[in-house]
Amino acid sequence: MNAYTAEKHTASWLKQNGLKAASFMVMDLVCVQAQQIAHNLLVHHLALLTAAEIALLNSYLLKANNKAKQKTLTHKQAYQVMNLGKRINRKVFVAYKAINSR
Repeated sequence: MNAYTAEKHTASWLKQNGLKAASFMVMDLVCVQAQQIAHNLLVHHLALLTAAEIALLNSYLLKANNKAKQKTLTHKQAYQVMNLGKRINRKVFVAYKAINSR
């Protein structure tokens, strides 16, 4: 695999996970991780979220995708998103365990 195809595959994977390659150079890693968590929650676990949680995730993603507002993201906001992701993962695991324990 040459460098061009590897770069193309990387860009494709990042896009599928709601990220951009340029965001790694501008944002803190914690904020990038929170962006990925927010994207995955909205795509895969929307039914488990309340309206307030959806609003929180959407506002975080809007700030993360706006170049001017990326610098205003704080670690506190990122950890709110990460903690929400942890709570939803626990709910998913409990549901998975209930299904497979029969």
